[in-house]
Amino acid sequence: MSANIDVKLLSGLRDQIRAITPVLPDKAVVTVGQYALDTLNESEKLTEVDIYTLLRVLHRKDLQHRTVELDPEHSLQMDTMYEPHYWFDLGSYLEGVNMEGILGNLFYDYHKEILSISNISEGATAGILPEIHRHFMGKEKSTLGVCVFPSMAHSGDALYNAFSAVGRIRRDASTPLILVDQGKLEDYDGVHRDGDVLKGIDVLDYIIELLLDKEGFIRDLNKLSTSYNIELFSVLMASGCSMDIYESFRNILEITLEQPLMDFDITTAKMIYVLVKAPLKFRDELQKGQLEYEVSTWLQESIGIDIPQICESLFVDEFGDRLDVVILAGGYDSKEKFTIVHKRIERFSKMNLDQGLVKTEDWEEIKKVMLG
Repeated sequence: MSANIDVKLLSGLRDQIRAITPVLPDKAVVTVGQYALDTLNESEKLTEVDIYTLLRVLHRKDLQHRTVELDPEHSLQMDTMYEPHYWFDLGSYLEGVNMEGILGNLFYDYHKEILSISNISEGATAGILPEIHRHFMGKEKSTLGVCVFPSMAHSGDALYNAFSAVGRIRRDASTPLILVDQGKLEDYDGVHRDGDVLKGIDVLDYIIELLLDKEGFIRDLNKLSTSYNIELFSVLMASGCSMDIYESFRNILEITLEQPLMDFDITTAKMIYVLVKAPLKFRDELQKGQLEYEVSTWLQESIGIDIPQICESLFVDEFGDRLDVVILAGGYDSKEKFTIVHKRIERFSKMNLDQGLVKTEDWEEIKKVMLG
């Protein structure tokens, strides 16, 4: 009897200690810039404060005419006399502050996995994002960047900022990037798991939440990018697809090709990562081995390629028959895409070089990385 009481007492004490012991979140999501301020504001995932820290990095002028409330302990507000138009306009700010110290006070040692979300057409964002990821690299974090890239319908200034930001991150080899075309993102027409319409920036929230649902996703994709020497990924997605309507998982895979979130040639990809979210009732037919078979057959028969694929499934205890499928194609040939972008921005780059605003050797390195 005494032994049983002791066991119960120890068990109760252990439960109480667990209840009062703070759990430090080992993952962080950081949004950079004005556009990304509208993301993840209502994320249920990021309310789990013992798992994720939501951080904001922005220029102080991004808050003009906005009612967003930011926690000063979880945000960095840059301040310059004029709002940066180009990425290099942030140079004087970066030179005048201890960026290592500032970022060290925002991101902690216990943040092992970090995801950044940004629109790199913005001057301040394009200026600071490579610095942030260079800092993470020095701290040996597992990182991933999701970057909204301007479409060809956007201004040459926006394309110049984005081209430069991606080039500097690739030059540093600081993190893999998932690129999403802003025009295609805002034109995407899909369905939420609950049947509601899914459009615009809500699509970005939807993708991020889905990826974060997979435990260890940031770490795993970071490792895969190193193993396969992949710098860039792009997204194919089918959201809220009813198995009753589409009849088979293969048909849903076909749907992902209809609204790619970036113009890229999937036949040149080195590998793909496939994440499927489905109700529990599909767990027998959508296990990892079956997924890999279905995806491999689809790649060979519909697209004509045979490349490595990593397939993961998430099963949720819910009614209905709706599936979400996100495909990340990595290591595709981006030279043609960035060559077209470079032709649009040549005038801007030459002007900035002539004015001495950008060092020739820096720009040549960026071009070399982006154009091959």
